[in-house]
This record gives sequence, C-alpha cells and structure tokens, in this order.
Amino acid sequence: NVDEVKAALARHGLKAVGIPPVLSQEPRWKKGALAALNEETRRKAVERCKAAADIARKLGAEILIIWPGREGFDYPFTTDYTKMWDNYVKSIKEIAEYAPDLKIAIEYKIEDPQAYLIQGSAGRALLVRLELGLENVGINVEYAHAKMAREHVPETIALIARYNALFHLHLNDIFTGVDSDLIAGSVHLLEYAELLYWLHEIDYEGWMGLDLFPLDIDPAQAVQESIYNIKSLYATLEEIGWENIRKVVAENSPIKAQKIIRRLLKKSL
Repeated sequence: NVDEVKAALARHGLKAVGIPPVLSQEPRWKKGALAALNEETRRKAVERCKAAADIARKLGAEILIIWPGREGFDYPFTTDYTKMWDNYVKSIKEIAEYAPDLKIAIEYKIEDPQAYLIQGSAGRALLVRLELGLENVGINVEYAHAKMAREHVPETIALIARYNALFHLHLNDIFTGVDSDLIAGSVHLLEYAELLYWLHEIDYEGWMGLDLFPLDIDPAQAVQESIYNIKSLYATLEEIGWENIRKVVAENSPIKAQKIIRRLLKKSL
C-alpha cells in the first residue's frame, strides 16, 4: 500500500522521514535476524531491510532506521559471539551498500527483548560505522534506550557528532531501566535542556522524532505535550543566550551552572 501511504502524506502535507524494518516481533527472528547464525534467516532479514529501503525511496524518506532488537542472546554457552558479530557487521554492510542514497541509522538498546543485545550502547554502534568506514552508516539515538545504558544523553550526542554519525533521534522519557516511552521531558527536563543545547552546538539539522507509548492518556495529547516541552525549552535557551550558556560551560563552574538551571526552570514552565 505504498501508493496509498504516499497519497495520504501528500494530502495532509506530511513528509516520510524514516522507515524502520521490523525485525523483532515474528517467531522467525527469535534466534536473531541480521546477526542470526542461521544463514537462511539472516538472508531473509537482509532482504527485508532492502525492501524497506525500496519503500523509503518511493516515499521520499531519507533514513532507514534499524533496531537490532534480536541481535543478542539470553544464556551463556549458547552463542558463537565471533560469528554473530561477523554476521551482523556483514549484514549492515550489505544493506548500506545496497542503499548508498539513504542514511542507515542503527538504534541501539542494551536489552529487551533479548536479555543481552550486542548493540547496547552508542559506543558499540559507533564501532560498526568505524569498522565499515561507510559514511551512510550512523546512529539513531532513542532517549530511553540511552538512559537504559546509563548514558548522559547530551554527552552521547557530542560523542556521536565527533564522527558525523548522528542521523536521527527518537525522543521520549523514562524513569529507570524500563523502556516506558513517556512524554519527552516529563522526567528528565534538565537533561533535555542540555540535550537541546548540544544539538545546537553541533549544528544538528536533522529530524527529531517521538517514540511514545501512552498507556492511559490520549496519544495526540502525549505528542502535543512532548512538542511543547521541547519547543519551550529551546525558546528558553535562546532567551538566556547561547553565548551566555557557552561561557558558563567553558568555566566548568557548578555554581554558575545552577544559576542557568534556575533560569531554565523559572522560564520554561
């Protein structure tokens, strides 16, 4: 139904940004997909990603978002780790070379649905880009996944930007280690402010998406509140002044940083 989706996007003045091939929910992927030790399964996963790339082209999307949610294991002494990594990197390489016109954005996550996932952090995802040396392989940072990996997301953004590898973001929020996909900025408001500051500092001009799972609230309202939180924080940062914040950061002064934080809290709410 690609033509139907394309027409609907045009009708509502919307643009397709990223296409995520689903490689986690079906029973066929329970032992892995892109890193599957079974070659037939791995081939099917690669072909699904290529088909998703074809759809992305037809819809005018720029990004193929790959979440390797089954590339891992549950128990020790059950997996040839070397072969699993070889298969995964080989799969990403084939997909990236098939679609050199698209950005292949790896979305890392430390666990779930597998107990241990091999793409569990920003650093591990960066290793794939660096090993392959392909400019169209990069990262989609999902806020909740980064927090599950105990990352400070603004620092993660700065790290990925060193390699020009930040292709997309999924914004949401989280309390602890559970991927609850809450309203963006609802829990970590100050970290979101610093995240937006660093996106400004690295001159990020890409898309930011929302990955929300509103269980007991209206989905449209969850989206609206997320957008409001992000826009209001950004407006407050602009009002304080990028250069003023930059000077405080450069001084490495926790005391002066608290003054910035109080101004953020006072003006953003």
